[in-house]
Amino acid sequence: MNKFPIVEMLAFYCRYERLRKPAWRPEFVRQMKRVRSCHSKIDGGVKKSYYSVETQTDEIVNLVYNEEELIWMLESPDAFPGQEVDRVLALIKRHKHLPSRAHRIVPYRFEIIPKSLVNRRVWDTEPPLVNRVQPYRFQTGKIPSSQAVNIATRHLENVMITKHLHYVVETDRSRFYHLVFIMDESDWRLMQEVDEQFFFVK
Repeated sequence: MNKFPIVEMLAFYCRYERLRKPAWRPEFVRQMKRVRSCHSKIDGGVKKSYYSVETQTDEIVNLVYNEEELIWMLESPDAFPGQEVDRVLALIKRHKHLPSRAHRIVPYRFEIIPKSLVNRRVWDTEPPLVNRVQPYRFQTGKIPSSQAVNIATRHLENVMITKHLHYVVETDRSRFYHLVFIMDESDWRLMQEVDEQFFFVK
């Protein structure tokens, strides 16, 4: 897998719903101004990253990213009683030589919603891993910044000690790419460009 190039990825996370395309609810959105501090650690055998972020409205929010479950949470629920983090847009940087894993993953935008809005009417459990995150915008050294406008296919592959999340995305340049998220490394990799003729239904 290491022979495939690492992609600089803006990824869209959604904890509670299986959205076909990223969508935002303006009344719940927080835009990040800056990351005040961040660090990573293993908590109960689970890799987690911790962030203290300042929003554009000068609100301080402490977030936790659970790498095993691909979910974002509030570190201190008491600071936002009756609310939870749902949708998040985060940058996963290509470069690995940073102080911690938290420095590679930067939340840019997120929603804090009332628990009463959590939709459990259709599913009794949270969506599968491959539906909790998806490519939003990406680039490599050879591919300019491209917006994912549609997910043509997606599936999860168990690979010994980790999981690979596979996506074939259609971009705003009308091209198709096979992208893989390697969970234990937090890497997005570009496998290949895919010929549109392989897709009989769009």
